Amino acid sequence: MQSSVVIALASLAVFAPVGARTKYVVSFGDSYTSTTFDLTGTKPSAANPLGNPPYPGWTSSGGTNWVSDIVAKYNNSLLLSYNLASGGATVNASLVAPYLPTVHSIIDQVADFQEYLFPPPSWAPWTAQDTLFAVWIGVNDVAGSWYQTSASTLEEEILNQLFNEIELLYQDGARNFGLLTVPPIERTPNIMQAANANDTVPRVKAAVEHWNTILKEKAEALNRKYSDVTVKVIDTQPVFNGLLDSGGAAAECWNSDGVTCLWFNDFHPGIVIQNAVAQAVATAWKGNFFL
Repeated sequence: MQSSVVIALASLAVFAPVGARTKYVVSFGDSYTSTTFDLTGTKPSAANPLGNPPYPGWTSSGGTNWVSDIVAKYNNSLLLSYNLASGGATVNASLVAPYLPTVHSIIDQVADFQEYLFPPPSWAPWTAQDTLFAVWIGVNDVAGSWYQTSASTLEEEILNQLFNEIELLYQDGARNFGLLTVPPIERTPNIMQAANANDTVPRVKAAVEHWNTILKEKAEALNRKYSDVTVKVIDTQPVFNGLLDSGGAAAECWNSDGVTCLWFNDFHPGIVIQNAVAQAVATAWKGNFFL
C-alpha cells in the first residue's frame, strides 16, 4: 500500500526532538485514522512511535495518514501513538452496524483503552497533561444512516453515545481532547459518481452538516462542564474542500499509490489530504504537542 515516495520519506522522519520529554496521543476512530495498531504487539518507542506495524503503519491512504504524520513530522517531543482506531468502525454497532461484526466500535475502543491503558501501565505512563486524546469518527455512521427515515434523530442518539464514551475517558483521566469533524464525504468518488448522485449528494451533505453541528455543540458543552478540560474541534471540512476545489482531475479520481489522485480509493483520502488533516491537528494544538 505504500508508495516508494512515502517509504523514502519514512526513512528521513525525525521522531523526537533531542531533549524533549515523552508525550502521548491516544486515538479513536475508523479507517481514516487506523494504522492497524495491535495493543498486544510491539509497544510504541522512540525507534517506532507507532509501535506496530512499522512506520507508517497499514493505512487506508496508500502510505502515511494523519496519525503517522503527527508523530513524525509535527511533534515537538517524542510523541508515542496508541492508535485504537478500527477500520469500518461506527460509534455503536447496535445503532449503525459496521461492515463486519469483528470491527471494534468506539464503545469497544474505549473498552480496549480501559483494559490496557487505564490505569497507566509502566510501559505507557501517560498523564492528563502529556496526553492528547483524539477522536475522528462519523464517516461510517453518516454513511449508514443518512437515508433512513429518522436520520437526524439517529445521528443525535449516536452522538449522545459518543459523548458518553468521552465522559468515560474524562473519568479515567483524559483532559485534552481533539475532536475531528466528519469531512465532506458527499465529495468522495463513491457518492459523486453514483447513478443517483443528484439525489444522494445533497442528502449526504445535509447529514454531515447536521452531525458536525451537534458535535460542535456538545464539544462546547463539555468545555463548559469541566474547568480542567480542553476540547478542541478540528474542522476537516475546509481541509478537504480546499484541496478538492483546487485539485482538478486529481479530485475526481482514485489510485492505490496514494499520491497520483487525492483519493486512495472511492471513499478514502490519499496521502496529501491526510497530511493536511495532520497539519490542522498540529495547528490546533501548537505548542502543547506540536511545532
